[in-house]
Amino acid sequence: MKIVEVTALSKTFQKNSVLSDINFSLEEGTFMALLGKNGSGKSTVLNILMGNEKLDSGECFLFGKSIKDDPAKLKNLIGHVSENVQFDYPVPVETFLKGYGKLFNEFDYDFIEKTAKTLKIPLNKQFSGYSRGQKMQIVLLAALAHKPKLLLIDEVTSVLDAFSRKFFMSLLKEFTQKGGSVLITTNIVNEVQYYCNSVVFLDKKKVKFQTKISDIPSTFQKIRIKDPNHSVLKEPGVIWVGINSDGTQSYIAPEEVYAKHDNLEKDMRAVTLEDLYIYHSQDSDK
Repeated sequence: MKIVEVTALSKTFQKNSVLSDINFSLEEGTFMALLGKNGSGKSTVLNILMGNEKLDSGECFLFGKSIKDDPAKLKNLIGHVSENVQFDYPVPVETFLKGYGKLFNEFDYDFIEKTAKTLKIPLNKQFSGYSRGQKMQIVLLAALAHKPKLLLIDEVTSVLDAFSRKFFMSLLKEFTQKGGSVLITTNIVNEVQYYCNSVVFLDKKKVKFQTKISDIPSTFQKIRIKDPNHSVLKEPGVIWVGINSDGTQSYIAPEEVYAKHDNLEKDMRAVTLEDLYIYHSQDSDK
């Protein structure tokens, strides 16, 4: 079942086009990363899905229903987490969350309390008394506690420390394994690779590609080149992704380009999502 389906989505702010003909879909039980350079429109996509922004043209469906109908009816099915979400009320967070939970059909406060203890986050302070990272952890826990079917998470991993990022990525992976779906925007590309199933890359107002993580090895090859004049470097779609300790340079090449050249040294390291991000970022600048 398609939990999210975006078709021909376009959005303009003050005559400035930020999204044009965006198309992608998210299947049930999928952990998807929405990637792109800063300003590529990632947050705008999530805000439109949440009903915080109106689309100019196109269509968005959540659980098979158009968001143009009444997005408020979907509040029990969707969790939204971003730095703009605030629980800044003049009461302790534990008091606020117990009241907040009454807005939902289901709300597992015990889950919040137990997990907060694991993370060593006391819940007896006002929201303003926490660090940015702690605030985002509390918001993430609250989003998971009302047992949504879909989580929309916007650029919050950068404010979490290394342990907290891995902890929450594991929680989100477990959430999808139980049938939930996650759409996350992030610039911490190397950390989401091991948790997400698929990726959408936005560039120049459009979707440049959508692919399953499992399909990456059959689409691209990573090669090592020592000769800067090697003929393969003249091929379209061959992009530099790094330098190695032995003096060679690593490049990503489309599978069809790799197959055309004999005696190429294959980099034994797998093509990573970070490599793919660099590949498409550089390719878009050409």
